[in-house]
Amino acid sequence: MLLTIQSEQIQQIIPDVNAAKAAKKLAKVEDWNNKGASTDQWIWAEIKGSAIYQSAIFLPQLKCECSCPSFKRPCKHALALLMVYEAHADQFQIQEDESQFPERVQKWRSKATKSTEDKAKPTKPVDEAARAKRQQSRELKMDQGIESLQTWLIDITNLGLNEIRNQRGQHWFKEISTRLVDAQISGLIAWIDEFSSVLYQEQWQKHSAIWLARLQLITELWNHQNNISEDLKNELRQLFGVTIAADYWQTAAQQNFKIFALGASIQELNQSKGTFRRQWLWDEKTLTDYLVLDFNIPPHTRFGLTLPALQQLEFKATSYPGIHQQRLKLADDFSMNSISKVTAHADAPQGFAYFDQAFARYAEKLGGNPLHILSFWWVNQLRLSQAEGHFYLVDQQNKMLPVEISQQKFYDLWMLVTDRLFHAGLEWDGIELKMISLWHGAHFQCL
Repeated sequence: MLLTIQSEQIQQIIPDVNAAKAAKKLAKVEDWNNKGASTDQWIWAEIKGSAIYQSAIFLPQLKCECSCPSFKRPCKHALALLMVYEAHADQFQIQEDESQFPERVQKWRSKATKSTEDKAKPTKPVDEAARAKRQQSRELKMDQGIESLQTWLIDITNLGLNEIRNQRGQHWFKEISTRLVDAQISGLIAWIDEFSSVLYQEQWQKHSAIWLARLQLITELWNHQNNISEDLKNELRQLFGVTIAADYWQTAAQQNFKIFALGASIQELNQSKGTFRRQWLWDEKTLTDYLVLDFNIPPHTRFGLTLPALQQLEFKATSYPGIHQQRLKLADDFSMNSISKVTAHADAPQGFAYFDQAFARYAEKLGGNPLHILSFWWVNQLRLSQAEGHFYLVDQQNKMLPVEISQQKFYDLWMLVTDRLFHAGLEWDGIELKMISLWHGAHFQCL
């Protein structure tokens, strides 16, 4: 029996609005020929465009393949095929004889199987002496990089943020980014980019000062490593981009989770080399947020499974090392079959009743980990409001928080909810609040 795909799952892997529009035009079941499926949950079909294009999908991971030349993945053909399958699954008949599968489909399946087998092969014993030597060499480079960052911050402070802003001083940021790459702490470039961008936004004084302080905090923590906990050291190294050793994952224990998937946010990587996705998960019992982070870097890496919303999911996963263990690692072969139980919910999950509760939880996290920035809040019973050209969310205590949202998006949401109560998934980065999902009645939407 083939897996059922929901439209929400398709929506969350669509790369952009143009891809969605193009896919919908092609999502006509009569235009797709040679539809088929396999017992291991692959589906495929062909469509005629400027040539005959063959698309295939591995349903458990929504892994999309297509013979078209597009660099965008998933392409419009694969998305259209998913839409056709979601509406007409009965037209994809399982074929038992693998030799009759289309040649391209056989190659895609073989490649995916080989990749899985390679990952399952036993790894060679770790040469601890060699690893220690490599770590020592890298830490020396990192020392030099942090020293350069500290000097750069002093120069910026002496010159003044306004002067750099007036100079349109992008060379300042490019120079330090290059040094950080050379020092093997390229993970910090994302912070440098944020710092650079807020200089030219509204309320730039407040926002750039915060990023300046965060970068200064980094240098202080690194220079005083002997005085911080091992967990905080792990947080610091992960921020720098230090890869977690493979043997950690071999020994780390899996935990049981019973949580909701309540929103996703997709952003471009540095220099537009691809995109990364945050899938936010929520435990309504403990009011705790969890994060699944994955990447789409064609042609090597693609997004994994899009976890279905509107349902409570039970599965096992491993937490990344750190203080609050917010980020989860799913198994490489994680699929819908890895979810032991799926429970449909007509009502929204329990979240924060007031903004004060959310801020108290954020302050608690920040107190334990000064590097913590991004939190997800699921807040119940909110209202939309507008005043003097600014947009707000209002909680049950009538406290208002400004929300980062375009005027058009606000009007679209207002047409949906008007002045009625709704539940929302929010990202808080310590500076701004961003709404990424909404639950109104039986309607759930990722924004």
